[in-house]
This record gives sequence, C-alpha cells and structure tokens, in this order.
Amino acid sequence: MPHIDLMADRDPVRIYCEQSGEGEAVVLLHGNFTDCRIWDNAMAKLSKSNRVIRYDQRGYGQSDAPKGPFAPVQDLLELMDRLGISRAAFVGSSSGGALALDFALLHPERTSALVLAAPSVSGNGLPVRMLLKGMQNYRRARKLGTAAAIEHFANDPYWSYFFPPPDKTDARDHVLANVRKPGNFCRFPPQYAKAPRPPAWKRLRELTAPALIVVGDQDHTFNVSTARKLHGKLPDSELAVMKGCGHLPYVEEPDEFVQLALRFLRQQGGRAPS
Repeated sequence: MPHIDLMADRDPVRIYCEQSGEGEAVVLLHGNFTDCRIWDNAMAKLSKSNRVIRYDQRGYGQSDAPKGPFAPVQDLLELMDRLGISRAAFVGSSSGGALALDFALLHPERTSALVLAAPSVSGNGLPVRMLLKGMQNYRRARKLGTAAAIEHFANDPYWSYFFPPPDKTDARDHVLANVRKPGNFCRFPPQYAKAPRPPAWKRLRELTAPALIVVGDQDHTFNVSTARKLHGKLPDSELAVMKGCGHLPYVEEPDEFVQLALRFLRQQGGRAPS
C-alpha cells in the first residue's frame, strides 16, 4: 500500500487505500465530489477501537479513472479480498451509502452492519433539477475546465446544502479543499458506474444487515425524505437526525457522528470504547 492493483478489468486498476487501527473492520465509503480524505476526522476517532479502511473509489482522488463501464461493488469486493477482510461494517456517505447498500444486498455474508450518512439508493430516482444540475457540472467541466467548473459548483446556491455553513470554518474549509482537488470532480461519465440489477430500492426488504441512517436536518429535502423512507423500508434500522447539519454531518460534527456510529456498532457486537 497505499496503492493496490485490482484486476476487475482486463487491465489492472490502481486504487489508493489507507488503513489504521486494530479490531473489527470498518470500511469508509466516500460520496461524489470527494475522496477518502473527507473522512479525516472520523477515521482518526474510529480507528482508536477498530481496523478502519478508507480508499479512493475508481475515478476519484489518487485512484485510476475508469476507461469504460465498471461495477463499484466488484471493486470493493476485490479490495476486501486483497486486504484479507472477510467481514466488515460499512460507513457510507451519499453515493457511498448506495454502494454500501448494494454490497450488503449482494454479499450479506461479508457485511456486519451499515452506517449510512445521507445515503442515496440505487433505483430511487433523483429529482429532475438535481439530475440536470449534475449533468451541468459534468458538461461545464468539459467545456470550461475542471477548476472553473469546481468554483461554479462551490458558489452555486443550489448546492449550498452540500457545504458546511460559513460559521463552521474548519468543516467548510475541509470540504472545499477536498472538492477542489481536480481528481474528485467529474472525471468520468456518470453512466460508467454500474449498480446491480435489480436496484437496491426494489430489494430493501431483503437486507439482513442492521443499518443506522444518519441525516442532517439542513440537507436537501429530497435527501432527508430518502433517509426517512429508507428507515421505513429496511427491516432492521435506526434513524438519527443531526441538528444544524447538511449533507456531510460527519465533517460538520465529527464527535457527534462518531458517537452515534460507535454506539450502534457496539450494539451489533463490534469493538468500541466503553
């Protein structure tokens, strides 16, 4: 490490990966526009009692960009095999939450628990305006260049829910610095990342792993609604609403988020401080 070559395709794919701590395995899954460093504060706290793994998903950070369609679930499975992880809890943010759900449904024997921060869910259609805004980000990056597209994204009032407010200076600076890394923004066509079929939204009742769903009350209304609907559909889940937080509550209030996560993992039998 820190790079691992996966053989999910004919050609090796280099994936950037870090791990810290000892104990039950916890894998951190970042969302769109960010890489694994978005978990800095949470990883430092979680690794005091667990073996914590974080990695840049394909097309983000220091990992290779995809050359064509690929399956993020397969990348995660192969990464776990390479690291000798037979079973893990997954902490997923936004689209990383969707990956956690997809993985848990396909590989229940490899999944001990899920902590989902403002998760998206494969098969749960996004609002039209959100889709259009996402498409505009990609087109703007191709037309104006990545740096200009990132600044437009960061200053677009529509995306304000994604960024911590100005009074949370450290959190806001951390998110802005992470988003501004060129390797995290619209490096590949979104349709390259293939979710399993049928999608998770149609299979939620099949999920066997317990799930904690965390959402900020200042997140986009669609994301808050998705969290509540997901809680209603999953057979074994808890819902926690973090006050005053937007889309990345583990960055805005890492102590509160980690406390929630560790309490939940402790209930599932994972190692955690008393």
